[in-house]
Amino acid sequence: MSKTYQKTFPAGKNAGFTLIELLVVVLIIGILSAIALPQYTKAVEKSRAAQALAVLKSFGQAYQAYYMANGEYPTSFDQLDLDMKGWTGKEKWYANATDTLSNGEWSLQIIANVSSGVYVGRLTGEYKGVGFGFFGKVLYDTDTILCLERTGSGVVFEKNAGDYCTKLFHAPFLNAVGGTRAYRMP
Repeated sequence: MSKTYQKTFPAGKNAGFTLIELLVVVLIIGILSAIALPQYTKAVEKSRAAQALAVLKSFGQAYQAYYMANGEYPTSFDQLDLDMKGWTGKEKWYANATDTLSNGEWSLQIIANVSSGVYVGRLTGEYKGVGFGFFGKVLYDTDTILCLERTGSGVVFEKNAGDYCTKLFHAPFLNAVGGTRAYRMP
């Protein structure tokens, strides 16, 4: 019969972890954190974007309803039948906006010119300078909502092209116009 080796400790002393065991545990936690943190960050940003898109869709519907009723696009939020509680600021995401409402994190804007449309753009955080827009078929020949990365004329997105729209939403590049890279939302 073989005996199992068992280390005995003097009375009053407890067995502890070795330095190697502690380093292995710390290494495993570090690896798991490195994998989980970027996914968590993406999930949080997608949640924030979903809220902004919901506001933009409501805004876009009111914008289109105004156009159908009046034959022209609105130039002010006062012309729309919308209750925008919490959107009391005037901080612009796009410098050439006709009218702006902001809530500290996002800026909601009407553009009343050749590229008539509505935007919601990020003012703060890691992804400041990104946003979403709806233009009808005026500018981009599409009725879909576009993901936008500002490169000028307002709050600029300072990361690489596609770091928001393509990496988070798998949106293919459409074109670059007026200080904005546009991506078609899937």
